[in-house]
Amino acid sequence: LPGAEARRIALAVARTKDISPRTVDRIGLALASQLDLRPVPAFDDAPGARLGAILNQSAAATRDDLLSGLDEADQDFAADVRRAIFTFAHIPARIAPRDIARVVRAVDPTDLVAALACAVEGADKAAAEFLMANISGRMADSLREEVAEAGAVKPADGEAAMTRIVGTIRGLVDAGEIALVQKEEEGEEAAP
Repeated sequence: LPGAEARRIALAVARTKDISPRTVDRIGLALASQLDLRPVPAFDDAPGARLGAILNQSAAATRDDLLSGLDEADQDFAADVRRAIFTFAHIPARIAPRDIARVVRAVDPTDLVAALACAVEGADKAAAEFLMANISGRMADSLREEVAEAGAVKPADGEAAMTRIVGTIRGLVDAGEIALVQKEEEGEEAAP
């Protein structure tokens, strides 16, 4: 309840010493009927989380364009959506190094090679380097050879592979096999 209304009710409770049980029953029934009038929420998740889940499956260009538009229209909502998004580029910040081997074992090898071959610049490149740095040297060398043999990968195919990798990671998180490192809030440190 809003502060003023809560205070008014608290003060009214102080004056209930001489109230009959019948009156208390009537008040209870009136309050219960008002609670029944509240609509049941259609969704369990917050709007930002729902849109974030959709954008996790979207092409990067679509996601970036929509987020730019949201920034102009509603910065708070855009920030909520950004907190909910998890993409291939977020792997270094959101996956603990100790969990990378488990992720690599769970991912389709063809997707891993395509994603690594496509991740040649920016945040995607940093994610690829993070993956390679946190697996055994022999496995990393083997993957480098496979990436070299694969040659150039179409950007759309690489991005689709990255999306499937993120989906696999989400599956591992949902199964409780790994945990995402929580994003830092302004002025707070990330959880281990």
